[in-house]
Amino acid sequence: MKEKFNFQVEGVPLIKFQDAEKIKKLQSGKIYAKTLGYYRKREEETGDCEVGDKYEGMMNLNNAFIYSPDENKIVSANDKLFKTSESDDFVFCMFGIDPNLEKFKFTDKQKEKMLSFGDTALIVLNRAEFIHRVKVGAEKAGYKIHFDQVKYYDPSIDGGNKYISLVDGMWNIAFWKRDSYAYQQEVRFLFSPGDENKDHIELDIGDISDITAIVSAKSVLSAIVKKTSLEKKSDYK
Repeated sequence: MKEKFNFQVEGVPLIKFQDAEKIKKLQSGKIYAKTLGYYRKREEETGDCEVGDKYEGMMNLNNAFIYSPDENKIVSANDKLFKTSESDDFVFCMFGIDPNLEKFKFTDKQKEKMLSFGDTALIVLNRAEFIHRVKVGAEKAGYKIHFDQVKYYDPSIDGGNKYISLVDGMWNIAFWKRDSYAYQQEVRFLFSPGDENKDHIELDIGDISDITAIVSAKSVLSAIVKKTSLEKKSDYK
C-alpha cells in the first residue's frame, strides 16, 4: 500500500535520500559531511559516477594555455583537471526543488536513480530554519559555510559562466558539476577549510524533528509539490 502524507512546507522542501539508519541520525541533528576528495577517489577507484565524481572541486580545462611556474613558461592545458584551494573542503548534499516552479513532479529518471541513494527520505519542512541551524553548527565548529544550488555544465566546453563565478570566491567551484549529474538537482552546504587528511566531519546542530519528516523514498518520488499561497508555502502530497 502506498504511504500517504500531506505536509505544508515553509518555502520549498529540501530532501535527503539515504538508508533509514542514516536518516534517523540526520534527524537527530548529525550532519555528516564528506570531503570533496572522497567523491573524486570514489569514481577513480570504483568507477561509480553516480555518487563519485572525479571532477569534484577541480578546475577542468579543455583547450587553454596557462603559466607553469615549475617550467617557467606558458603550456597548453588540454583535457586537464587542476586542484583548487577548495578541493578538500567538506560537503553535505541534498535534493532541491526549484523555488520558481509552481508545480513539481519527479521525472522517471529521478524515480529510478534516486532510489540508489537509499530507501528512506528526510523532508525539510522549513528550509530557512534548517539552513540557519546548519550555519550556526558550522560556525561553532570553526568552519566557514556556503549554501547554494549546484549548476550543471557540459564538460567538453570551457564555459565562461563557471570561470566568472570564481571571481566571487574559489569556493564556487564546488557548486559546478557535469551535466550527467543534473537529474540529482543538488543543493549543498560547503564547509571550509578542508583537510586532505580527513575523510569527513560530523557537525551536531541539535534535533531537527520539529522541522523535518521521515517517509519512504518511493512515496516521496511519487509525490507532487505545489505552491499554495503568496506566503511561499508548498504542499507536499
